Amino acid sequence: MSERRTRRRPGENRERLQEAGLIEFGLFGYHGTSTGRIAARAEVPQPHVYANFRTKQDLFLACLELVLPRLAIGRDDAAAELFLYQAYAAAGTPELRAQLASPLRRISDELGEAALAALLLRAARVLAAS
Repeated sequence: MSERRTRRRPGENRERLQEAGLIEFGLFGYHGTSTGRIAARAEVPQPHVYANFRTKQDLFLACLELVLPRLAIGRDDAAAELFLYQAYAAAGTPELRAQLASPLRRISDELGEAALAALLLRAARVLAAS
């Protein structure tokens, strides 16, 4: 007989999807990531992605909300750095350009130009080595 999964607290699936999205989008970019792969990493059934986020784009934007607080506290956070790198890359796509402009500007202002440039260079090196 299979074990029953323990019931998750309200909002936990959403949090798990955002954390998994941060990693998957960071590694593979917006267009290279599927919601199925995000659901698998989050250990959440695929239909729950769309129960929590209307679209893949909404999930991507929700993941972006996690980045600034995680980077602003000054800790090394590879997942947040890789995601931010991919967010800048995705900002060139027509369907995301308008929605990413303001959050990316806010992140740039908050971190400062030099810190942002160093962070993006670190992320590019990580991605190039993988």
